[in-house]
Amino acid sequence: MQTIRITDLPKSRAVTETFLDGTLAVISRSGLHATERLLLANLPSLDAAPEGALLTAGNRSGCIALAAAARFPERALACHAFDLHHARAIQRTLAAHGAHPRFTHDREVHLCDETLADTLPDVASDQSAVAVHCTTSLPDGPFAAALFMSTPGTMTGELVLDQLEEIHARLVDGGLCLMACEASSAALFKQVRAIFGTLRVRFDKKGVCCCIAKKKGALARVRDFSATFPASLPGLEPCPLISLPGVFCHRRPDTGGLALAEVAARDLTPGQHVLDMGCGCGLVGILLARSQPDVRVTFIDAHARALFATRRNLESLGLLDRATLVLSDCGLPQSDACFDLFAGNPPYYSDFRIAELFIQTAYDTLKPGGVCLTVAKNARALQERQAACFGETEVVPRRGYGVVRSIRL
Repeated sequence: MQTIRITDLPKSRAVTETFLDGTLAVISRSGLHATERLLLANLPSLDAAPEGALLTAGNRSGCIALAAAARFPERALACHAFDLHHARAIQRTLAAHGAHPRFTHDREVHLCDETLADTLPDVASDQSAVAVHCTTSLPDGPFAAALFMSTPGTMTGELVLDQLEEIHARLVDGGLCLMACEASSAALFKQVRAIFGTLRVRFDKKGVCCCIAKKKGALARVRDFSATFPASLPGLEPCPLISLPGVFCHRRPDTGGLALAEVAARDLTPGQHVLDMGCGCGLVGILLARSQPDVRVTFIDAHARALFATRRNLESLGLLDRATLVLSDCGLPQSDACFDLFAGNPPYYSDFRIAELFIQTAYDTLKPGGVCLTVAKNARALQERQAACFGETEVVPRRGYGVVRSIRL
């Protein structure tokens, strides 16, 4: 029996599940996601795939990749994740089971991750059969088959369709796509059929579906899921910003981000250096860069597509020479204390741990006298955490949001 462990908990406190007629055991913290279980159960469907490499997408644990690598050891394997946190989790799981994956990211951005940077191989010369890609697009392929986890709670319908079209483009003719999804609907199946032409659907006992599709020729029309919207600061001309599915606030400017930029513009002076953390499509940092001469901005995000959208916007507005783009899920090193202003619109899931990372990064990287600004719809909990780090804080109301302002002493 093959055993895959994706938790550090002792076996007595973890959950053990078996698959593939008892030949595979998975030990996890609380059990696999339903879509992950269904993909594992349908892994034998790939026996009918043509010869060639395999692709996994949407998986966050690396479990699917390890199971596929064990069943098809002669095939190269590419694992894709948009988010660096998920990519690192996949890489750790693979490495812990002896897979020794190489790691790749978009070369137009800087990687700020000491664990990955210390072990990052020379991609041009590395011949590892297993690779983890944290990139804007899926790796080029071609692939004989793809395993795709689609989870409505974390993936919009547009992103699912965008990825399905990318998967289709990367597959060889006759290549197979296995997509597991919690949302089983006629509309979804119609979309998948429109892309692949043929479709088989299998359900588990709880109604989770696995779509098995085969590629038959190129698509007649490849859709563009990007969107452009205007954004501006008061008194300045609007500028067009591009967003992509999967990027925060796709197709519209975030109201909290606009509130943050408008308050930040009051503190900004020419020539200052801004850190825009969790930048999304670059909304806040770009508006600030346009508001004053010679303002430099470092944009940080853990999502590869966010940084790609930011770069496209910087290029179109002629601001790229005043910007640095960093792929990071752990902030910046404390030695980079060179910023005059920090702007962050943190997410609040994970019990505020990510918001606390934003605040700590601001404290570590701001110069003395530098201004930390964060924003929330209800700013009380955020203000408490920011005050614990910076001391005195104030909440500036704007657009129905609270912008929490602190000064680095």
